[in-house]
Amino acid sequence: MTEVINWIFIFLGLYWAFCLFWGVRASRQITTTDDYFLSSRNVSPWVFALAATAISFAGWIFIAHPGLVFRDGFQFANTSFITIVVAISGVVLLKRQWMLGRRFGYTTSGEMLTAYYKGDGLRIISVGIALLFGIPFVAMLYGASGFLISELTDGMMSRTFAMWTLSAFVLLYSIMGGMQAILKIAVVQFVLFVLGMILLGLFALDLVGDFDSLNKGLANIAKDVSSHLGKTKGMGGGNFPGYFAIPGVIQFTDGIGIEIPKGGPWTSIMILTFMLSVMGIQSSPS
Repeated sequence: MTEVINWIFIFLGLYWAFCLFWGVRASRQITTTDDYFLSSRNVSPWVFALAATAISFAGWIFIAHPGLVFRDGFQFANTSFITIVVAISGVVLLKRQWMLGRRFGYTTSGEMLTAYYKGDGLRIISVGIALLFGIPFVAMLYGASGFLISELTDGMMSRTFAMWTLSAFVLLYSIMGGMQAILKIAVVQFVLFVLGMILLGLFALDLVGDFDSLNKGLANIAKDVSSHLGKTKGMGGGNFPGYFAIPGVIQFTDGIGIEIPKGGPWTSIMILTFMLSVMGIQSSPS
């Protein structure tokens, strides 16, 4: 266990050193406020797409998605279709915004809103909404990341210390290098996110054994293990284990935490509205 913890500290140190390197390097290239806040208004569409994906989704999907699949089973796994929904929304909405930006010189959505509506009202509102959503969201991610580091290091780093250390490094390179440092580090975070999800699946499969062992294990769970979800009790066309079936199209209950839905909360409508909310994160002008 000690050897594993040492490797964790080594990789954390390398990652933080990389972040500081880009913070220092970007700071030396800053000469104007546009360089600092807008990366000289010269961001490649591919860099923006990868960085926006990493900033918006990488952190919470890497931590929360496997955990919720473990807790709620395959009915939650259907929310993975957000990869398709988000791509479609990007093509429909962000491509049009990008074309307007190229045509009229807009770099941010706030500039576009100000020019179209001839005032700063919507720009201020969009910034306010972004702060109201972003601050609790980032706090949740830091808390989850701190807990993850604490568990991986077997308590050698407390959750609070890990959380504040992470936030201090992010704040440091953001202040030093501005938007240029944030974008370049976010691109690397996107690559790490993709590799992390693939490696997480491979490690899980290696622990199980092989696909035959995985299928047998899932069959045993469906037959013998009683979950907190129970069974669908006719919702979704039969009496199936909640871990493995979507409990119908929609269920009307007194509310989450008051009345337990039959077979679990992830009905078809719940999955659809969840995907639409994630699409809203990407499409939001904030």
